[in-house]
Amino acid sequence: MLKKNLVEQWQWEPGLADLLRYPFTGATKIMRNHSQAFQDIFVLSMLDGLTHGRYLEIGAHHPVSNNNTHLLHTRYEWSGVSIDIDSAHVSQWRKERPGSTLLIADALKINYKEAFANWFNASEPTPSAWARWLRRDKPIAPPRDPHRVDYLQLDIEPSIHTLGVLKALPLDSCRFSVITFETDAYAGDLRARDESRERLTKRGYQLIAADVSVLYTPVSEDPIPFEDWWVDPQVVSQEKILAMQGVAGEGRGGCFPQRMLFSR
Repeated sequence: MLKKNLVEQWQWEPGLADLLRYPFTGATKIMRNHSQAFQDIFVLSMLDGLTHGRYLEIGAHHPVSNNNTHLLHTRYEWSGVSIDIDSAHVSQWRKERPGSTLLIADALKINYKEAFANWFNASEPTPSAWARWLRRDKPIAPPRDPHRVDYLQLDIEPSIHTLGVLKALPLDSCRFSVITFETDAYAGDLRARDESRERLTKRGYQLIAADVSVLYTPVSEDPIPFEDWWVDPQVVSQEKILAMQGVAGEGRGGCFPQRMLFSR
């Protein structure tokens, strides 16, 4: 049952589909989501319910609980690479998401430029391929752009290491449509948050929600800012970006995902 105060609603229920600020394909068929703070719903809202998308999940942890790609992978037929340094959840990944790719590795030691050629290998879409796709009555997925990944999750500990991964990514040769960057700003060390904002802004990304917050009263009565949400304006419309930024800016007492994604 939906909470009277949406800020208290931290998990998807079917009734939320009618409250989406940015309705997307398939929303009414979603029974539940798995992200901690509706990151999966944010991705789908920004990309209009994209199917057959591609993700890079840095800091994968558990395949279901608090996982940002589970819904994308299982309901929207996305594929990608999930990376975690800890092998504790390998058996759960094999059981819960047998068709996914989990890499147990130190995300700071990967040569991403070389890895991307293997992970996201695809030939350059030709104009005729795009034309055939556009003529389809019910397009399933557009030809893949080898230089674009639809969702990038950056979330390892501590946040300065998350920044280190961002600096190692081939940002000059690959674009990411949606990015969630865990800043852990609540901890007081703002180096990763501030430098990541500078780097992503310089590369043309737009910060759509700064200091996204959660509530966890055992730790604090105040909102806990932990993440920044970004989009690529080459993919997400300026109209949607400005609308989202406007709602995020209205948030008093915390930039909560529920306020940005839903309206009542």
